[in-house]
Amino acid sequence: MKALPQKRTIIYVNFSPYENSGYILDYLLSNFTTILLFSFQFYKLQNSRHTDSLIVYKNGKIIRQYTLFHAPIATSLTFFLLPVRSLAILIQILFCAITLQKKYGPYDIYFTVNAFTAWIGNILKQLCLVPKTIFWVWDYYPPIHTDKIAMFMRKIYWYFDKQASVHSSKLVFLNQRLIDVRKKTNILPPDKSYPVVSIGTKPLKRPVRKELKPLKLVFFGVVKKSQGLDCVFQVEQILKNHYKTFELHVIGGGPDLPYYQQKAVTSPIRTKFYGYIKSEQQIQRIISACHIGLATYVPDKSNVSYYTDPSKIKLYLSMGLPVITTDVFTFSKEIRSHEAGAIVSYNSSSEFIAAIDTIVRSYDHYQIQALTLSRTYYYNKIYKRLFSDV
Repeated sequence: MKALPQKRTIIYVNFSPYENSGYILDYLLSNFTTILLFSFQFYKLQNSRHTDSLIVYKNGKIIRQYTLFHAPIATSLTFFLLPVRSLAILIQILFCAITLQKKYGPYDIYFTVNAFTAWIGNILKQLCLVPKTIFWVWDYYPPIHTDKIAMFMRKIYWYFDKQASVHSSKLVFLNQRLIDVRKKTNILPPDKSYPVVSIGTKPLKRPVRKELKPLKLVFFGVVKKSQGLDCVFQVEQILKNHYKTFELHVIGGGPDLPYYQQKAVTSPIRTKFYGYIKSEQQIQRIISACHIGLATYVPDKSNVSYYTDPSKIKLYLSMGLPVITTDVFTFSKEIRSHEAGAIVSYNSSSEFIAAIDTIVRSYDHYQIQALTLSRTYYYNKIYKRLFSDV
């Protein structure tokens, strides 16, 4: 593998709060002289003051921040007005890239994880504003959904996915499942291979010894029903009776946060909602003080989690937390084989309780296994493949 050239400038586009998922921004800051980070917000993250922005980094430090236009939209209208927001994103990326080229350019690479913004990057390439585009494919949105508007928007997104997959300078995928679905639909040639780079980790050096009373479960991420928080509330009385002192910690905002806050009002277990937290250090402190990470995704055909590599699980493992998850994504097989957590059926309350009991009884073992698995995906080691040969 060739060494990465030095002194390069990269345009990086992502959506909040995923800009540094798997420590990808940390990696860019260490390997590129200048970074233009476009950050857009899709979901309203409750107490977040975040707005769409362009942050310019030079030698690892912020030197300028530009506030971009962001129209606040009610959650119920998110999908309906998605074309308007997408048009605003297109115009702003093109405008900033063109007007700021003399100040921060020349640009060497355009890098993103979203099909629509990857399509925009290829426009910049056609305009000769950037020579190389990298599309790190994070997801696949099945063109099926119970909501007709959401299904229509997914079909439109699939068009941009096809275009970005064909015209990007380099395609990298989170897992083999994302490659297979594109080959099955004849977007990618069946005989060609593509690099797979998973979400990275930054593991602790050693496990943190903890008292298991009170027992603390933690959820981190965008708060949506598809993320499976209902698994806890469905067995809340059993957990209270069994463990006496049991806590649920929820880090993040999202469209269904009010729904779960209302559930917690009458719940017998203590639940603490932190809302959206920007500080990674604060997030890590909260997670490391807990015992088990929760990632019980709903196994629905329209759930995009089936095709992704959940960054929250990688973060739990990095902090030495065993995880409880469902058999939705490919990484669950590694969790099972490494005994880094437990895989449960979504609708099985008995399996969920049994998983907690099993982890608690051999907590030191599961904690060590979680850290051991996380070291396999150390971000500084695996992200070199993203930018090699470009």
